[in-house]
Amino acid sequence: MSAESVAGRPEQAPVRRGLWVYAIAVITVTVAVVPIADLRLAVHPNLIFAFFVLMASADLLTAYLLVQQFLAGGRPATLGLASAYLYSTLMMLPYAVSFTRIQHQGGDSIWSEVRGPWLFFALLCGFPALVAVQQYVFAALPARLSALARARRRTAVVVAVAGAAMLVTAVTGAVVGAGDRLPAIYRDGTPTAASRWVVGAVLLVTAVSLLVVIKNLRHRPPVEQWVVVAISASLATATLFMAAPHRFTLAYYVARVTLLVSSGVVLVALLAETASLYRRLSAAHQDLDRAHRELSRRAEHLAAANRELEAAGTWKSDIIATITHEINQPLSVISACSEELTHEWTATTDDERRAAVQTLGNRVHQLLDMASHLLVLCHAEPGQIHTRPVVLPVEQALTRVTENLTKQARVRVSVSDAPPGTAVWADPVHTHEVLTNFVTNAVKYSPGDIHVSVALDGTGDEVLFAVIDEGNGVPPDFVEHLFDRFTQAEQSGPARTGAGFGLYLARLLAEANQGQVWYEDVVPHGSRFVLRLPRAQRSPEPAPSLDPAAGALPRADGVVSLFPADGEGAASPRNAGRRVP
Repeated sequence: MSAESVAGRPEQAPVRRGLWVYAIAVITVTVAVVPIADLRLAVHPNLIFAFFVLMASADLLTAYLLVQQFLAGGRPATLGLASAYLYSTLMMLPYAVSFTRIQHQGGDSIWSEVRGPWLFFALLCGFPALVAVQQYVFAALPARLSALARARRRTAVVVAVAGAAMLVTAVTGAVVGAGDRLPAIYRDGTPTAASRWVVGAVLLVTAVSLLVVIKNLRHRPPVEQWVVVAISASLATATLFMAAPHRFTLAYYVARVTLLVSSGVVLVALLAETASLYRRLSAAHQDLDRAHRELSRRAEHLAAANRELEAAGTWKSDIIATITHEINQPLSVISACSEELTHEWTATTDDERRAAVQTLGNRVHQLLDMASHLLVLCHAEPGQIHTRPVVLPVEQALTRVTENLTKQARVRVSVSDAPPGTAVWADPVHTHEVLTNFVTNAVKYSPGDIHVSVALDGTGDEVLFAVIDEGNGVPPDFVEHLFDRFTQAEQSGPARTGAGFGLYLARLLAEANQGQVWYEDVVPHGSRFVLRLPRAQRSPEPAPSLDPAAGALPRADGVVSLFPADGEGAASPRNAGRRVP
């Protein structure tokens, strides 16, 4: 139903062709029967009782379907039509009782001459009259009452049912109570003059009701348009009664069969409309379900995007906060040395000047180192590390690491011979950066010797680089966070010089090359940092040339990674991910 239909003013709807076909068929049968309407047939009261049961059942089911339509759509006129069908159903009960009394008391009783016929006219005329009246009543119903009926639909149904029951009770009470004052329809089994006037009035009311309904038929929803069939049957019954008022004539039976068949047609039409509505509702439910799943999928994507944005925001905030904090220390040293050289140049010796300049250089290299790591992390964090793997001989990788150390640091580092001809399939720049990070950390944080070894794993498909020192190791409660970003273990020694993402960057670079890094304790004391890379399965090819003397390593993704020498003799990215006392 459209929105206007719910409000009580439906859009124009096409009238069903079958409706007109059946209405014309009813009129045709009526016209054909009129000439022979008074033909006497056998008395079959059981057929009349069957008519009562079937007619009442069909009208009751029709009323129920209309009530369900009202509960679904909220159109008050549909509820009014349901109350008219309920009136017809309930009115069938006293009429059936009167028919039983007629069978027991004979054709000259008050039930046969007055009460029975008047109850039949109330049934025959009441239904179309109620339909026509509710057409105007609900059209003129105040908007506040219509809204209230739509808002409280079950209450409105109770009121409609109670109203129909009260009307049937009032009509039945009036006919039965005033039976001795109403004009007789039959006298000794013969129709009276009053019957002609009463039947004429019923025929007029029914015809006017049919015209009223037809006039507004296009403004009724399809479920209400079939009322034309029911009113046509009432008009045909009144016409046949006018043509043959005697009981158990051809017109008598045809009229009741017409009413019964019309009720069945209307019921079947409503069932078809309900089935169609159910199909549309089912299709709409499937569309809604698909839309819901699509919305859920998009909501999940949106939630994932929000989480990524939040993580990116947190990541940027962490970088800014960490770099801001870490940059203060080298800047303070640079500022102090600059003031000393500027204001006390003549008072300082050449050795003091040389030491101050060396300190300035170290701190500048430290800042450049941080900037280099920051550029790498900006590419690494979103998963945009681009690798250019080649066949990299292990001996070449180890030589580059040791050549990048200062003379003082190189004395402390020993390198074991690698298995002959061993090579890895990895980006040489990334491999150099991870190994240099491990070695320079060991030089920085352990007082003893550092040993670098290379071995194959049990399958022979992986190469294991191990950097072992003799320091105090990593606190056990910090090992699981060792390769996280911006994490540093507590230290009791010198002030921090890193930003806390050296080992984090090493992990990202190793994973980008299908490798892995991890930490192991060394008994009785010390640390072992391991880099695992896939072994190259083909003949070694020359790796890209790197010039450690230049102090910079070209990156595969265009980023320049700087490894300046510091005061401890290490030329590498500063790592603060591993801090041990």
